[in-house]
Amino acid sequence: SPVTQSTTVNYSMRGTATLGSDYTLSGATGQVTIAPGQSSATVTLHSVADHVKERRETAILIPGAGFGYKLPKHGTKAMLTILNGA
Repeated sequence: SPVTQSTTVNYSMRGTATLGSDYTLSGATGQVTIAPGQSSATVTLHSVADHVKERRETAILIPGAGFGYKLPKHGTKAMLTILNGA
């Protein structure tokens, strides 16, 4: 359901891809804010074209505990694979 006040959700990044050299993230790294009246927020991942021959790499966003929201008991995550275009 929509939040009634701004709610900042904490998260961490894991996986084989490296933040900064393989990808960048929108906004403040490690947190995203859900605006009042909304029930979600977006973190955009931009892959970096570094022209280095690499295997496929993963980036995993894992929400962390915080004030004003609850996470599922068994956790949740979002995972994607960065394909090498070099």
